[in-house]
Amino acid sequence: MKASKGEWFSLQWDITDFHDPESFEQHKDAPRFLYAHEDSAQIESNLLNQYSNLRLVSIFLTTVFITEGSGVKVPTHYRVGEFMPGDKPSYDRWLSEYHKINYSVVEQIRYQEALQQKNIFLEHTAKVIRHDMHSGINTYLPRAIKGIIRKLPQSVIKKHKLESNIQMLEEGIAFAQKVYRGVYSFTNLVKENSVLEKEPSNLKEIIEEYISSTAYSDKVDIQELPTVFVEPTLFCIAIDNLIKGGLRFNESEEKWVKIYMEDENILCVHDNGVGLSKSDFMLYCKPYIRKETSKYAPKGLELNIAVAILEYHNFIIEPEKLDIGTIFRINLDTSPTREYIIDNNLGTDDD
Repeated sequence: MKASKGEWFSLQWDITDFHDPESFEQHKDAPRFLYAHEDSAQIESNLLNQYSNLRLVSIFLTTVFITEGSGVKVPTHYRVGEFMPGDKPSYDRWLSEYHKINYSVVEQIRYQEALQQKNIFLEHTAKVIRHDMHSGINTYLPRAIKGIIRKLPQSVIKKHKLESNIQMLEEGIAFAQKVYRGVYSFTNLVKENSVLEKEPSNLKEIIEEYISSTAYSDKVDIQELPTVFVEPTLFCIAIDNLIKGGLRFNESEEKWVKIYMEDENILCVHDNGVGLSKSDFMLYCKPYIRKETSKYAPKGLELNIAVAILEYHNFIIEPEKLDIGTIFRINLDTSPTREYIIDNNLGTDDD
């Protein structure tokens, strides 16, 4: 819990192992109050691992004190000697209301611990992918495949009908490298103080190359696009997620997606699908959200990831639902002087 210098906090502990006698000793010794000697982002962090058989149930800011006979001011939540919890319900209710903003219940503490551990796992996974898998995917396998193909006589290839197998190997390694580039780009964001590794990229060229091996590439019409500073792989993943959504949620006989510039700053991803209203867009930007009553509602992370990537680039994305389909407008202007249009209807259903 965040603390400022001079604040007191009340702690509540619970025993996790009642079979170990040491648990009761730890429970007796564990501090009930904690004083902030300096500003802290998490005042309880140094205590969480000191008592192996205990769990910190709650921690909350203490602002009620009593003065002992010695004149020492000590924190408390009740007036010792006058009444204790349950003796005066009206005071219990008042104290609960008085402190409710400062309570950190057990679920919040568990969430912080779980999130910290997940971040450790994710950081370790990122290191494995970035360093250990790189050589296998981008060096050893490609070299081995090229070496085998170079040494195989054409007569042997034709005799055993290996052409399709060789093609599958080449396409398979190309696909693995494409996936690796995407994962590499995502794991780059896991690093502390990470920044996007942008480079000048012709958007038409990188999008066409990215979707070239997909089954739906012929349904996407990409017009001339500008060269913009982006992280190429992540930007293509974002646009590809919008493309897939436009084709998946689509009842047209001939499905299509068009990508073009509306003006010098606005990139449009236009589909002829069922359409996505602004209110639904705001809802589905959240991960794992789906309206059970709609068979066309996105489920998963594609829209969430697309929007997050674009926002990470400091681009603005806004949808417009048409009679048929949706236009996603992406403002590529990242200058501080760009105009922000506040749509007061963004949270309403504009079906």
